[in-house]
Amino acid sequence: MKITEGRYSFEIPERWKELVGAKKKSSRIDLILLWEEEPGCSGLLVSLKCLKRKKSKPDEYTELLGTLSREDGTCSYLYAVHGQEGAVSEKNEDLYWRLRDQLWMVFESLSPEEGYSWQPA
Repeated sequence: MKITEGRYSFEIPERWKELVGAKKKSSRIDLILLWEEEPGCSGLLVSLKCLKRKKSKPDEYTELLGTLSREDGTCSYLYAVHGQEGAVSEKNEDLYWRLRDQLWMVFESLSPEEGYSWQPA
């Protein structure tokens, strides 16, 4: 399943179709575990966020994926902000960690949209 943000796109593995969904919120895309229904659990696997400035001290949950540049020289930094402990219920914790360990497939599929170039971190 291909997800397009405007500056970049990426693929969610086909075998995740029934497990992971995507929610767009302004300049971020949240990948969530669809099986989460417990109150107080977000089901957040990862948020992909484009920022105009590079973070000087990212926290332990934040990972720089790369830089999106336009032909005019402006650039955005694409970050993955991983879900934190408690993002999923206990019954889905195993699935959450298995999917999180496979996020490299999503990150590897990142590609720029027209007018942008992509430089992985």
